[in-house]
Order: sequence, then structure tokens, then C-alpha cells
Amino acid sequence: MGALDVDGALELVTDDLVLELPFRHDGGARTLSGGDARRFMRLLPALLDELRFEDITIHGALPSGEIVAEYRGNGRTRSGRPYRNTYVGFFTVHDGLVSRWREFFDPIVTSESFREAN
Repeated sequence: MGALDVDGALELVTDDLVLELPFRHDGGARTLSGGDARRFMRLLPALLDELRFEDITIHGALPSGEIVAEYRGNGRTRSGRPYRNTYVGFFTVHDGLVSRWREFFDPIVTSESFREAN
């Protein structure tokens, strides 16, 4: 996703992926699954010109089997605003594919980066 290679990212997730965004506050669903999750992922290139993930730290697996990672996003919106956010992600992997992706980020950063210019 960091290279906005959605097709590449979708090859790494299950068809019934559950995508959870607990801090999402734009009125959209905070939990998406299956086709809805995939459609949401496909929207990112329409919102961002570029996105790189940096300072990635993988903490390993929890007893539940989830993998925990911290990462920082550095990019630019289609309107030219900088987009820099920090994330913590919890990933459940089955048979080499992500079946659940729960991501926490700073919603204030998202609001500021994507707000309409006055």
C-alpha cells in the first residue's frame, strides 16, 4: 500500500479480508469486509499522489497470532497537501495472507490533510 500498488497489496489479503479502522471519523464504516474492504483500498490512489511507509517496526506475533507493526506514512494528497501520519497495525495472517487488518492512526492528521482549502 505504501507504493499505492493496490493490486499488489490485494494479492496479499484474503477475499474475505476484514479491515478495521477504529479511529476513522469521516462518517464512513469503521469495519469493512470482503468486497467493501477491497473497494476501500482501491480508493487510496484517488486520494493520494504518493505514499511511502517509513520507520517500520515489526514487534512480532502476539499469542493470538496477530502481528503488530508500527509505521509512519509520508505522502502527498491529490490537492498537494502533505500527508504524514503514524500508525499501529494489527495483522492476522492465515496461509500467508492477511485476513484481518486493524489499523490505528491520528484522525486529526487525516482531517487536516484532506480538508477543503478555503
